[in-house]
Amino acid sequence: MGLLDDFSEEEIETIPEEKKPVVEEEKPTGLRLEVDSKRESITTGHGHTYNVKIINDTGVAQTVDVTTKLLYETDEANRVHWKVAVVGEETLSKEEDIFRRELEIEDGEFEKLAVKVQAPDGAKYGEKIEVIIEATSKKDSLVSDSINLMTIARPTVIAVKTQIGQEKNVGDYLASLAKNKNLGIFSILSPKPVRGYIFMEVMSPHVVEEAIGGIRKAKGVVNGETDIKEIEHFLAPKLAVEGIAEGDIVELSAGPFKGEKARVTQIDESADEITVELFEATVPIPVTVRGDHVRILEKEKQS
Repeated sequence: MGLLDDFSEEEIETIPEEKKPVVEEEKPTGLRLEVDSKRESITTGHGHTYNVKIINDTGVAQTVDVTTKLLYETDEANRVHWKVAVVGEETLSKEEDIFRRELEIEDGEFEKLAVKVQAPDGAKYGEKIEVIIEATSKKDSLVSDSINLMTIARPTVIAVKTQIGQEKNVGDYLASLAKNKNLGIFSILSPKPVRGYIFMEVMSPHVVEEAIGGIRKAKGVVNGETDIKEIEHFLAPKLAVEGIAEGDIVELSAGPFKGEKARVTQIDESADEITVELFEATVPIPVTVRGDHVRILEKEKQS
């Protein structure tokens, strides 16, 4: 007989499992600033709007002093042309670098602030402006928050119309001109598949208009900017094996088997190479060659 044989199942008390305490997530408290983005790059003549929320989670209604300060990383002559505006306020004058406003915010509520920044047409590459927003309770100066917004001037891509067939000549001439005159042209792209257009990376469209003036084979500037996504596929190197398929008949254009005809048996895109079998070989031996060392004579017929 065991020690528990005198007890029925009903008499045995079940010990409940220990439950872990439910920990509620602590909600952030205090006076807080939230923004949709803290850093943006914009092209000359264009702008960006930062949407800021001033949130009061202090437990009581607050009168809040909001200060917006500007710090320039540009030369004195150019800083006045950066346009900064806070919704409900006037655009800053040359002498002013601070916006001030007072807001009444109930507990659990928020107020919105929109800060608009526009880069001047004459901005140089990498010039920037920093906007510092500070929100402080008038009841307690220790109840505060701040946020920094950075806006940087970046180049833009402009399309230029040219005579068809003269794209490369116009691009080469502009490249030489840009180098000799330091016009602020960073790069020129003349993709072979694109007929009648070239693309220029510059800080300002005005630079392009000045550069193509007097070039007869350049027909003018296309209005607006070109999104880099529209041309980035031209910037990626094209594989030599692209367009070659297994079964294609090719002629070798380089190497010890130059002039020989062969059939493609395998393609290695990672190495940009193909494997072929020579027609004239007594024994079919696989030969691996670079993709740019063959010329397609006949495509594999699709069944």
